[in-house]
Amino acid sequence: PDRVPGRTILLPFELPMLDDVPATAPRLAVAAAGTGSGWRRAQLLGSTDGGLSWASQGETGFPATLGAVRVAPGPGRAALADLASVAEVDLAQEEMVLVSADDAALDVGANLAMLGDELLQFGDAEHLGGTRWRLSRLWRGRRGTEAAIGSARPGDRFVLIEREALKVLDVAASIGSDVAVLAQGVDDPAGSAPVSVQVAGIALLPLSPVHLAATETGEGTRLSWVRRSRNGWQWRDGVDAPLAEEAERYRIALESGGSVRLIDREVPSLLLSRADRAQALRIEVRQVGTYGLSSPARLLLPPLGDDQ
Repeated sequence: PDRVPGRTILLPFELPMLDDVPATAPRLAVAAAGTGSGWRRAQLLGSTDGGLSWASQGETGFPATLGAVRVAPGPGRAALADLASVAEVDLAQEEMVLVSADDAALDVGANLAMLGDELLQFGDAEHLGGTRWRLSRLWRGRRGTEAAIGSARPGDRFVLIEREALKVLDVAASIGSDVAVLAQGVDDPAGSAPVSVQVAGIALLPLSPVHLAATETGEGTRLSWVRRSRNGWQWRDGVDAPLAEEAERYRIALESGGSVRLIDREVPSLLLSRADRAQALRIEVRQVGTYGLSSPARLLLPPLGDDQ
């Protein structure tokens, strides 16, 4: 059909690993579509030096199903199905369609979407008319993005994750640096503005530990936690999650009375003395990975009284 391509809608974002192969470089994915239904592809350029030089990154993938958040889902938990929250999104074109999926389909990866910085899945997709859709029966914080739960705001990106619609860029960028991406499609004007993304390293850094707990023993207070793996998404009974890092290491921060003490450990436990418990104690535990630190697991312990 002879349809107008329209201008390119370009949404680059950092993507967690979707398989069990550990990443060795940041994964910058690009989803693109057009303001017109005739849009098919665009050429991509990338820059890691603030736009001083540009390198060809090939073509975009197939037209993606994308748009913007209109109603954000708010807080939730990654370990439970979120049956209370809903999200509403505006897709870029009326021709774009979302479908519902049952739990069995969700379990094998259906309806995976990037909403803001949170990777989630939705079970129910309700068409509200025009380009507006309501998403519910949410599985939140997928693939280690639970820290982004509740952070989405109206206007943030929405991208349905479909492998054939994503272009993963090969960029030599370090964590904390910016990558600029520029698209050049048939109807894109000269001098189109690039889109920049700051590399956070979500595919490179280990996941935060879980089940951080304190147990009183005759020797003192024993902290324990359980590590996770950025290469251990499948549940295999009787087999520990793969390490996916050079070594098993942890960094524990103990904050008390305005001072912070850092302790490095190679095992997922630490014994605290009674002196450590004299004041309220804020605890953060991070896994030390090959490329940096994980986000923290946190615990607040009250002071240990004389009668305890």
